Amino acid sequence: MADMYDLNAIRESFFASQTKRADGPQGGQEQVYVDRTGRVRLGTGGESDAPLSKVPHSTFAARGGEGARLAADRRVARTKMPPGTYYEDTPGAEGWVYEITTEFRNTYVMCAHFDGTDYKVRLLEPELESLPDHDQHGFHLWSSGKICLSERPGSGQPTLEEAYARSATWALGVDFVRMGHPFPFNRNQ
Repeated sequence: MADMYDLNAIRESFFASQTKRADGPQGGQEQVYVDRTGRVRLGTGGESDAPLSKVPHSTFAARGGEGARLAADRRVARTKMPPGTYYEDTPGAEGWVYEITTEFRNTYVMCAHFDGTDYKVRLLEPELESLPDHDQHGFHLWSSGKICLSERPGSGQPTLEEAYARSATWALGVDFVRMGHPFPFNRNQ
């Protein structure tokens, strides 16, 4: 069994799913998960009580009623997102604000919001899009600060949980880009 923090095994899980054009394994030791602290792991690690968010394995790309949806989002924020996650309701800046600290001890503050179709995530800190060597394709980050979470038009995810899980995985991938390596979770990058 692979170590649950074996980044090469996590990468291979993404590649295998992307080769099959699948959204990922149905579970087990090949599925990638994110825990409440933003740690990306392979398999459940035997912690059956720990709430984990399943990460869709699709390619990162450069491109109910309101009450029921908000109630479901509150549950996800309370049980699966980092402690301290809160809903910002300032007009024009609504969304779930959360902070991820990666395995490399880099901190990312993000805001996930529902735009009527799906959940988009904007990077609030650090300001990577203003770096002189910022490459939208390599960072999967638009100059507006919006993170490219999928190759679907709009770059969003269908649920808050999936947007959170993908954004935490994106943060880990961007750590590698910031260290001079290609983004590790796309087979063709």
